[in-house]
Amino acid sequence: MKYLLILLFANINLLAQSIQPKEIDQKIINHTFNEQFEEAKKISQEQINLSPNSPKYYYYLINIKILEYYKNVAELDPEKRGEGRKILNKEIIEYCEGVLNKLNETNLTLENKFYYGTIHAYLARIYGVDASWWSAFRSGKKAKNIMEQIIKSNPQFYDAYLVLGMINYYADRMSGVAGFIAGVLGLSGDREKGLNYLQTAVDKGKLTFGQSALTLIEVYTSLEGNEFAALPYFEKFLEKYPHNKRTLNAYCQTLMNIWEIDKVERLLKKDSGNIADDFARARFYDIKGDSKLAIQFGEKALQNEKKLYRGGADYSRFIVLVNSLLTGDNKRVEKYEALLDERFLERYLVLKNNLAVGKWFRELSIKISNNEPVSELEQYLKNKPNLRTAGDFEEQFNLLMGTYYFNSGNLFTAEQYFLRNMTALEERNKSRALNYLLEIYLRQTVDKTKVKKLLTVIEDTENNRLSYRSKDLQKKYNL
Repeated sequence: MKYLLILLFANINLLAQSIQPKEIDQKIINHTFNEQFEEAKKISQEQINLSPNSPKYYYYLINIKILEYYKNVAELDPEKRGEGRKILNKEIIEYCEGVLNKLNETNLTLENKFYYGTIHAYLARIYGVDASWWSAFRSGKKAKNIMEQIIKSNPQFYDAYLVLGMINYYADRMSGVAGFIAGVLGLSGDREKGLNYLQTAVDKGKLTFGQSALTLIEVYTSLEGNEFAALPYFEKFLEKYPHNKRTLNAYCQTLMNIWEIDKVERLLKKDSGNIADDFARARFYDIKGDSKLAIQFGEKALQNEKKLYRGGADYSRFIVLVNSLLTGDNKRVEKYEALLDERFLERYLVLKNNLAVGKWFRELSIKISNNEPVSELEQYLKNKPNLRTAGDFEEQFNLLMGTYYFNSGNLFTAEQYFLRNMTALEERNKSRALNYLLEIYLRQTVDKTKVKKLLTVIEDTENNRLSYRSKDLQKKYNL
């Protein structure tokens, strides 16, 4: 009897283990997330040919197709991106539907149920990108039901939490027609639960770490504007998949947005494979004050500008133009002034018409990017010109100094600078300051009146990212 009980518990424990990828599966995963798509597709298709009635390698192939899709869409001519996206959407939808039609859901093992359910989830995502909401939520609900069955059967099947996390989070963000349809189908969503599930998939999933990390990167950078929270997922992902060009460049841009310049410098120094793109390098050298290299890489980026992310070409022209102005390269100034778009032209003219102030501010930026000691920085600030007469330089100054003290760990002084921008006229300067204040009040406990004031200002800005993220403040301070 004792022997039978031992066998019984051993079998239960075996069933409760999370699924481990086989050696060939790991090869596909590594190729996929290092953006070696052709190799990954070749192995997946070979396995499909061997087992055409199993959902497993269709799952891997669809995952490859979706990651390749985002890369291909980003590289389309901006004017043709909408049309190209529709064509690529149609191809993936037709492939997913074809796979699901040929598979038989009955008698699937728990592992194969996971692959089958995830294909439904992928289909739901592409339907959503295509704005086919009814189809998206029907597929999403099917995927959700399957993953809940899997978790009920084996609570340690942690990879199933990826789909549950995505559905809970994204459904909670829906509004309008999409929100209505989601509600009709019973997909109300829960942000906090969604984030917790995604975290579980990252920490404990064996099959889905890459997709789970990319999802959390997207959630925090694109949907919540919380670049600080995204950093650990960038770092964990790139540690495993260092050749993923799209993610590495997004990481570089995120670091520069929050002035973690040292990390960018270390990244570029060890980037022997030139995975970091020319635009990232141009922006880095512009921040560091190396005009020669900023111009060089800015112009290199423009040689292939249709592959730059939206706004990247305009930003590259702005970098080249500003550095040409500062170094007295009149020939380039004349060329790029005529090519600048309206948004960047306005910023450029403020600099051109206030050149002495602009040069002082740039020198301050360079000092901060080089981590000069506080004593030297404060000495330089004694010669601060009147920035209020020169466009939004005062607001940019508050942001720069606030970011400097924030990164130095002096949150009190950082807060004082960011508070000055709560009434900033330039929306971007105001939103960035509010985002930092939100982060400061989450990292330390402050008087509730400060938090209430911040929440009121955030509500008035009608910034969806800030409003959504401010739920964390409301929870912390019980408001």
